[in-house]
Amino acid sequence: MQLFTGSGLMKKISNNIQMSKLYTKREFLKLLGGLSLGFIPFISCYTQEHKNNSREQDTSAAGDSSKSNENSISDEDVVILSRDDKAYEQFNMAFNKRIRKFPKYIAICKSEAGVRFAIRKADSENLQVCVKSGGHSFEGFSSNNGGMVINLSQMKKITWINDSEVVIQPGCLLQDIQAALFPKQKLLPAGSCGTVGIGGLTLGGGYGFFSRKYGLTCDSLLQLTMIGADGQAYNSDDDRELLWACKGGGNGNFGVITSFRFKVHEMPSGFSSYTFKFRNLDAARFSTLLDTWFETSRQLPPEAFAAFVLNGRTLTVLITNYRDYSSFEQLFSPLIAQADNYSKSLNQHLPQAMKRYYGRKGPIFFKNASAGLYKGPGNFTAIKEQLFDQVTGNPGMVFQINTLGGNIALEDFKKSSCYPHRDLPYLGELQAYWENEKDEVRLTKAFEQIQQLFRDNGITAHYRNYPDINFENWETAYYGNNYSKLKEVKKRYDPKDMFRYEQSIKV
Repeated sequence: MQLFTGSGLMKKISNNIQMSKLYTKREFLKLLGGLSLGFIPFISCYTQEHKNNSREQDTSAAGDSSKSNENSISDEDVVILSRDDKAYEQFNMAFNKRIRKFPKYIAICKSEAGVRFAIRKADSENLQVCVKSGGHSFEGFSSNNGGMVINLSQMKKITWINDSEVVIQPGCLLQDIQAALFPKQKLLPAGSCGTVGIGGLTLGGGYGFFSRKYGLTCDSLLQLTMIGADGQAYNSDDDRELLWACKGGGNGNFGVITSFRFKVHEMPSGFSSYTFKFRNLDAARFSTLLDTWFETSRQLPPEAFAAFVLNGRTLTVLITNYRDYSSFEQLFSPLIAQADNYSKSLNQHLPQAMKRYYGRKGPIFFKNASAGLYKGPGNFTAIKEQLFDQVTGNPGMVFQINTLGGNIALEDFKKSSCYPHRDLPYLGELQAYWENEKDEVRLTKAFEQIQQLFRDNGITAHYRNYPDINFENWETAYYGNNYSKLKEVKKRYDPKDMFRYEQSIKV
């Protein structure tokens, strides 16, 4: 691959990029590597590898705190893009094509010093600030109109502290983290989508195939470093309440998290998946299968995960586990008996197995939101038929339920985080996808009708990482009884409400 050579390519890029007056064209090209946004994560990993080979790795969470003098800030720390810069559009590309926002500045930060500089610039101009790492905010909460976006996509360093602890910068995507951890036979309990950023995932909770065994992603978080609204660095070791607040309530609310220190776990030797297809459903069969799935998933061990996915009149059920139970299939024999198709993949190599679930790469048109957290099938008794009719009557609509529960509900995890829904073992998710913009009105209207169906039946608890701009009483829906305490943390670190978006914690 000749990605980093070729004077003709560099000359072409040089002629097409207009720079902010603060930064030289040579340094900006060094940052961007002359490539499209899709290649930027690769470049970051590439350059970091070579830097790490040339000097000893820094094992502190703060990393670059020595670069605190603003006079030493360079394009190696931050590049400020405005709307007349050609690269602005690349960095303003949202994963969700449905949402378009236009901040005054996009600060491409590569160091803690760069973050501090960006915050102080925003403060000097009295700008609203939003924080973007992975770029999967369903409602565009990681951007704004007329303010500043602090883009952390270039902060992708991963540093091993010892065999069981690792420091990860917020721009790392899940696929980056797995590529670093799996060769060492370690894992971090997280989601399945490869392009989700660790920052947003952790700060809102974070769940996936391994959460019922090891807890949410935030439950493996040991320490973090944050730059507050005053431009100062804060270590959560000095304020355990800050760590508590960032375990489920930290999404862009208090400051900019520049590093996460995690406990990692042993990678299982194998991973098994069991897939069921049920086709040409009617409401009665859907109702029976929903009850059967709930009864089956209730009996699963902590090493197992289950998903129930209705897409049109086809239902897909996925069950996974990563221990070799000789009698495991007996748990879901009623589902096997009713399935139109049943397949299984046993004892797969985990790194390869995870790539199957990395999902679509954006940007795409979609709407996706929490469809509530539940205790069990009783939440659906009165609405099963209406739910089925609404989903199947609107092509492009998907309804999904995922298992939580297991060790997510451990008392120690409850006490050490603000995530409030640990006793609700099921998470619903409503999704709509379309290719043509003309379908948006139809699907979003149907989406809201289904949401109203849930509200009318008392389903009001929601997962913060699956937000929706239309949620009523979102403060309680996301945070339960913890919102007032989160407001106190907000007052300490962001008293002027610099970090804000439509559903941010208010001062």
